[in-house]
Amino acid sequence: MGEGSTGEPVRPTRIGVELARGRASYSVLDQGQFLAPRPVHPLAGSPGAGVDPTHARVALIGISMMLLGGDEVLIEVSVGAGVTLEVVEPAGLVAYNAAGVQARWRLSATVADGGTLLWAGAPLVVAEGANVLRETRVSLAAGARLVLQEVLVRGRTGERPGELRSSVRCTGPAGDLLVEELDLTGDHRSAMGVLGGTRVLGAVTALGFTPPVLQSTSLTRFDTASGGAVARVLADSAHSVTQQVEQVFTAWR
Repeated sequence: MGEGSTGEPVRPTRIGVELARGRASYSVLDQGQFLAPRPVHPLAGSPGAGVDPTHARVALIGISMMLLGGDEVLIEVSVGAGVTLEVVEPAGLVAYNAAGVQARWRLSATVADGGTLLWAGAPLVVAEGANVLRETRVSLAAGARLVLQEVLVRGRTGERPGELRSSVRCTGPAGDLLVEELDLTGDHRSAMGVLGGTRVLGAVTALGFTPPVLQSTSLTRFDTASGGAVARVLADSAHSVTQQVEQVFTAWR
């Protein structure tokens, strides 16, 4: 547990799911300072709807305005053996002008042997004057799988982008599976070879298995040494990028 801007302990949002009598069962479902986890049923006609009792689906519902300067959003997730947990962010998140005061968003997840974590992330918009540190940490046991969707938007329409540092580190039994550091602070915001002149970065990461190859002219696929893959797209339209990564997420899940 970390500390917020006031020095008080941060109350994390906690989600734990395990296999009990052949069905997914919640062992932990704790509301945090900013987010409340709410179990939801798969929509009729959606992949796996009503046919897999080992599949749990949770929506993260905002209960307090965020992200403001000094906010620290902490999410802790535990997926048991043989269970699939799908986490959905129903609405995008805006980091507001905070005159450069940093806000933090942190995900810490562990996935046991034979477990699967599906994270359907909504867009994070970093408004002018915002300063965000986004950290994703996932530990996969042998036989565990991850599909992670992310969309990062540099500034709202008509304004300059705020500052963003995004860090993703996924580990397995033998060590690191994926380590990525994206620094869009200071002069790095306009550096060549990072995002160029585009505003939106979308990515889908699949680890613990080899996802199928998709036919797309706008997505770039990077295969990892461990057999996983990352599909990435850069564009100026958050709507277009979100549509594309959602298609990949659906295919890879």
